[in-house]
Amino acid sequence: MKKYVLIFKTSIRTILERSHLISKLYQVSKDVKFATIDLDDEDFILRVESTQRNEDFISRFLKLEGHQVAFLAAFEKDEQGRPLLQAAYY
Repeated sequence: MKKYVLIFKTSIRTILERSHLISKLYQVSKDVKFATIDLDDEDFILRVESTQRNEDFISRFLKLEGHQVAFLAAFEKDEQGRPLLQAAYY
């Protein structure tokens, strides 16, 4: 099974927002296997591990939840978690 890592810049600023959005993201997308938001990073980076390249869906989801979002990069991982392809930046 393929696994993709998707990287986004967000406007998520608080622990409460982070908890709410990650929980809801797991509910609305069965493809999302793991998600984190780095609140210490100035760009509030969202990192998603997913079985699909669903960056458009995730971007729309965050915008509908009232947040700004910019897709930054994606790469594919093998079963051991090693990158297979060079990162694709947008």
